[in-house]
Amino acid sequence: MQEPEVLLREIDKKILIATMNRPDRMNALGGGLGEALSDAFMDFRNDPNLSVMVLTGAGDRAFCAGADLRQNDDRAKALGAQSAQALIDADLSRNIRASLMTNNMELWKPVIAAINGWCLAGGCENAMGCDIRIIEEQAMIGLPEVKRGMGAKATTSKLHYFTSLGIGLEILWTGDPITATRALELGLVNEVVPKGQSLARARELAHQLSEFPVSYLRFHKQRVFQSLGMPLEYALAIEQRFPPEQTEDYRRGLLESLQSNTFS
Repeated sequence: MQEPEVLLREIDKKILIATMNRPDRMNALGGGLGEALSDAFMDFRNDPNLSVMVLTGAGDRAFCAGADLRQNDDRAKALGAQSAQALIDADLSRNIRASLMTNNMELWKPVIAAINGWCLAGGCENAMGCDIRIIEEQAMIGLPEVKRGMGAKATTSKLHYFTSLGIGLEILWTGDPITATRALELGLVNEVVPKGQSLARARELAHQLSEFPVSYLRFHKQRVFQSLGMPLEYALAIEQRFPPEQTEDYRRGLLESLQSNTFS
């Protein structure tokens, strides 16, 4: 019997919908899912026909519960903890994967997270790596690594941009997940929707964004990231570099928008 794909891809016009498909393991990042996500991020970045990506999880329990700790524990038992850790360290030193958490592949197109359930650890970090987060009312989000003697290793710096320094430290130090309502109040997510509606809302928003020229979308994401922590005068200066209105697809997209009364 053929194993199901760990990452499902759907193309909806200019949108790539990527669904983490390990619902029996709460879509944990094991079984090749991490590698499949890396490939999807790169393919989306490089495809000129795709404007927006939506990331979600299969089933109704979890968006992503982070690393597959059961798989890691089984590996450690089979190899011995010391040997297993040595293999993990070797993998990390040998491989550099495309990561949405750190945007080390310069993905400047919009990515929307449709958070349909538990969103923890590496799953939370992947969600924070997205540009817009739509969360369902029953979902919980957090970074519980401290409870296992581990540390959240990616996007922790984003916490104080999304929330505040004190809240960011609270989330990291307590390891306690927070409700969708509080996540919205803190600025960690953009919108709360009823159960089962996150993907539909993310798809709706993605279609809206995909109507605009991709150079416009790319320009603003890149400039926002580049300006973080930069003195205002320098941030204003870099906005003048390669403005999107100088590109042909911007002019074409603007003309199409005007003809279809997008701005009316």
